[in-house]
Amino acid sequence: MNKSKSVRSIIKKAVSIIIVTAFTMIMFFESTSIVSRAEDPYEILLSATTVYNGVDYSAEYDAYCYYMNYADLRAAFGMDPYALIMHYALYGRFEGRIANRLIATEEVVVPSGDDSVSVIDINKHDNGGMSAKQEQIARSKASQIATEIKKAAANYTPKKGTGVEVLECAYAAGIVQAYCNDGTYTTSGKNYRTAYGVFVAREYSSEGATRALGLILDYLGIRWEHANIGTYADQWCRVIVDGQEGFADGINGVAGYGKSSLEGGDGKEISYADVRAMFSVY
Repeated sequence: MNKSKSVRSIIKKAVSIIIVTAFTMIMFFESTSIVSRAEDPYEILLSATTVYNGVDYSAEYDAYCYYMNYADLRAAFGMDPYALIMHYALYGRFEGRIANRLIATEEVVVPSGDDSVSVIDINKHDNGGMSAKQEQIARSKASQIATEIKKAAANYTPKKGTGVEVLECAYAAGIVQAYCNDGTYTTSGKNYRTAYGVFVAREYSSEGATRALGLILDYLGIRWEHANIGTYADQWCRVIVDGQEGFADGINGVAGYGKSSLEGGDGKEISYADVRAMFSVY
């Protein structure tokens, strides 16, 4: 019996290594990944200047936050770091605009799969304490993974009852699970709660896996909430997919409509293997 378990464990580890290695090779050779990173506001604005006319506003100004907080600035200036800091110095700070933290909040009411509805708090998640450099690296990984998932999904024709977004979630959850299987589970150290821990340091926990999956979902354009954030309980992503409530679980590598089994739901779980077959990826 122990020998059988050992063999299954070795096979599981080998499959995870193959998946992670395959994605690493794809992301290295695909030029489209470089384009997606170049268009990422976080990448562009991470090192944006905080100085205007000789005055440093770094104590109260972050270009990325300022850009994300105000649609009118995005429309007027795009990702021009010099125009953004000039606007803040000359106008924004006097108008009471907030530039040192994200202020956007959104609660979305969606069907829950039965007669009730659920409220998804979109912004109830954070980066787990990554440094700016770690977040840059983690976002780069997540962006590249999302690009490859979108390319695979382009081959799929939606069938009645199953939209593309829930399948993209399941694909992303499977990739995160593979990274976790290739790493070490821990609840100590500096990286286990972060996406960087999953993608790079190979140290993970339920919290870190959820954040890693959440970063990929961000780049897929799927809105999500971090369930049980900051606790020692199981954690996962509550998501809005194909216009309804759903879930995505990076530890177990599954996604689906309705509530996760981790909170008493009984929705059908879609696995990474299921999606690969649907997307014709082998």
